[in-house]
Amino acid sequence: MPQAIIIDAPDVLTDESANDKEAIALVRQIVATAGVRVSEQALQQAEAFAVDSFAPHEYDAMIFKLVNRDATLALRCISAFKKNFNAKPNLRKEAKALLEACKARGWKTALAAAPSAELATALQKAGAWNLLDVKGPPAAMKIELPDPRLLEFVVGLLGMMPADCALLGTRIDNDIRPAKAMRMTAIHLRVGRHGQRQLPRDLRDVPDYEAADVAGLVNLIPMVT
Repeated sequence: MPQAIIIDAPDVLTDESANDKEAIALVRQIVATAGVRVSEQALQQAEAFAVDSFAPHEYDAMIFKLVNRDATLALRCISAFKKNFNAKPNLRKEAKALLEACKARGWKTALAAAPSAELATALQKAGAWNLLDVKGPPAAMKIELPDPRLLEFVVGLLGMMPADCALLGTRIDNDIRPAKAMRMTAIHLRVGRHGQRQLPRDLRDVPDYEAADVAGLVNLIPMVT
């Protein structure tokens, strides 16, 4: 039975739909400025490719697809995207209730990545910041999911063993598979672009628990064993 939970915050504690729309529009603009015509159909195909191919960084993958795999052009466009895109956290109204449900189980709670200053402020305003025992790894850490070393580090911060922890996220590739590889309990939230589209490739991608929405996730937490 889990004694701690590590949460991959995007689309779980936050609603990323507005950020996704802004990012996709920026990808289109940057690629078009680089001289590549981007039709609506091509944009949709690139978006589907980025998710269906299990690319760790979906916008990098979109750009690579749109520039017809021209590596030099892709690198230039990706650099421009990273310089100009700033995600804005939109904390879900259920975020505090979800963390409270975890604490009611007696679980320690942790973030899988260091929160931005804006997300930290939003969590504080919602009264949810103090419900987190570990506020993610150090911001200077350059590894991220699905790298298992990140999970090992956060599990260590929690003072637990991997088998004593659950990982909660919306992505099969970045959340469920690494959790299963480390024998953690894997909880999949089927929301957002990844949560709704990605399907297991094999048994190592199959989560232990699933929820269709955040409200259902809050109700699921007490039943996780």
